[in-house]
Amino acid sequence: MTPRPQFDSEYIEGELQELGDRLHAEVAPFLIGGGAMAFRGLKDTTKDIDLVVTTEAEFDRLFAALGDQGYEEVSELDETYQQLGARLCVENDDGCRIDVFNRQVANKLIFSNGMQQRGEEYLTSGALSVRLTALEDIFLFKTVAKRPDDIDDMNTLVQTSLDFGAIEHEIAAQIELLEGKQFTTHIRESLDELYEQYEVQTPLESAIDEYYAQYMKTLEIRLVLSEDNPLSVDAIAEERDLHRDYVTEQLQQLEAYGYVEQTDAGFVDTGKRDAFNE
Repeated sequence: MTPRPQFDSEYIEGELQELGDRLHAEVAPFLIGGGAMAFRGLKDTTKDIDLVVTTEAEFDRLFAALGDQGYEEVSELDETYQQLGARLCVENDDGCRIDVFNRQVANKLIFSNGMQQRGEEYLTSGALSVRLTALEDIFLFKTVAKRPDDIDDMNTLVQTSLDFGAIEHEIAAQIELLEGKQFTTHIRESLDELYEQYEVQTPLESAIDEYYAQYMKTLEIRLVLSEDNPLSVDAIAEERDLHRDYVTEQLQQLEAYGYVEQTDAGFVDTGKRDAFNE
């Protein structure tokens, strides 16, 4: 397979400047990923320009302007890009690819109010005002995106003065937005890979380990349940050889997020899934 071309910050800036000239109404996207790292001098080149908008109207405006600029939708995406879950993926004749996300990124995280507040203004062109996503939030996105270069980028980001307290706070916010902790299993895997490849550990380890343990505990209970056959606390405890109080505690957590429901006959699984795709 022929490697995809790489683009430096000068090229990216030129594309964004032209995009702004073609917009007919204001759009204020956030630049994430390699493009934001390139503008900060942390990467020489990147294959993609990743933009996040927070409203459907802004998405529609970008879609129209990118078409006017000569970008065409990519019809066949490899598995990595399919998992990334961009709402729009377009490419120009140079092979530069622009991915546009509408609030949800990598099918796993929501571009939260906190992320928007941490972003900083960088480039204005016509009706376009591009803001750079904070390095802390880029690091978090990298932990769940699972693309080939993401672990390398995580290692680069760790060498900067990241505020890991802010990252931990954002993880807690994401748990509330997504109504679940399953996404923390992806963070755990990426942190393990970061250590395996670079022997780098972060202050996130203990918090992620705790979230991971909590998720696995509730999963252990949920796997016993079905949507059709209610089970009592005692029946679940006997099935898993667990203490009744422990089962009750896990059921309370699952019920709080709407994953299980208590009926007169016992507890059933609601069939609800975390607010992102596998």
